[in-house]
Amino acid sequence: MNSVANKVAVVGSGSEHFEPTLSFSGAVCASILARNGVSVTIFESARGPGGRMSQRREVTEEGRELVFDHGAPYFSVSNAEVWDLVREWESRGLVAEWDENFGAFDCISHKFLGIQQEGLTKKYVGVPGMNAICRALCQETGVESKFGVGVGRLEWLEDENLWSLMGLDGQNLGQFQGVVASDKNIVSPRFTNVTGRAPPLDMNLVPGMAVKLQDIPVIPCFALMIAFAEPLSAIPTKGFRVVNSEVLSWACCDSSKPGRSATRFVPVCCILNKFMERNTQFSRGSAFPGTSIAREEKCLWEKNKRLAICGDFCVSPNIEGAIVSGIAAASKLSSCW
Repeated sequence: MNSVANKVAVVGSGSEHFEPTLSFSGAVCASILARNGVSVTIFESARGPGGRMSQRREVTEEGRELVFDHGAPYFSVSNAEVWDLVREWESRGLVAEWDENFGAFDCISHKFLGIQQEGLTKKYVGVPGMNAICRALCQETGVESKFGVGVGRLEWLEDENLWSLMGLDGQNLGQFQGVVASDKNIVSPRFTNVTGRAPPLDMNLVPGMAVKLQDIPVIPCFALMIAFAEPLSAIPTKGFRVVNSEVLSWACCDSSKPGRSATRFVPVCCILNKFMERNTQFSRGSAFPGTSIAREEKCLWEKNKRLAICGDFCVSPNIEGAIVSGIAAASKLSSCW
């Protein structure tokens, strides 16, 4: 191998206009590749990894810090490969089971329902926050993380059989044998609509991928973060789905999760869905993909150019789907050497 042959770039969000998109999918892929001896460089325009695993910190007037998991509140596991990773993360103290009572609240009857049934599936959380796993994976041996660096252009050098990456200001970010993208907007017209710039990847280079990525329907949502001075003793669960509501879909007490520091205040995070269809200026504009574009393949793959695109939009709109897609992308790249 030459000096570039075992180098792979993992690309998250290419613009500060988008939320951090380097979540589990890209981080998992980077970690697996590094363990297989591949030199990985992560590029993300945001200050750190996040995506659906984002965490937000707020400080009260009294100077107390509040931490909210305003992305995914938890994740569950059914895939065998994902189980292996979760057990490893659990042994490293990055993951813990959220062993509490869960239920559903019916807005018509105004009653809590199915508390025992809701708790049958194990729920896992990152420790001390949901983004802890992503951060740890991005710091593993063989992974170089460059946060605050957005990729403005990916160019395929036909003669050299390599990828060349350029930054948003035109700086040369290096040449790579392979590229993994975890941002579905990389070839999407939405990138141009939001930023006024051409998408980082020319769709003419990968027409098959571009067709699948152009019109992925998305479901916006809004995360409402509230802190209470006293425990909500009237609520019999630490997390619950909301049924028969046009606004609220989920609410939970973040301070009940393992590894969270106890404070005087009780952080609660609520997810609002349909409300945001009428108030999109406050929404996480593309929080959930409305379809899966590579359910069988688990990721999009261009073998001749060693380009993989992964994310929950490939498999299923949840954390496990993102992990499965990241595993698949790593497998495709690893098979090249």
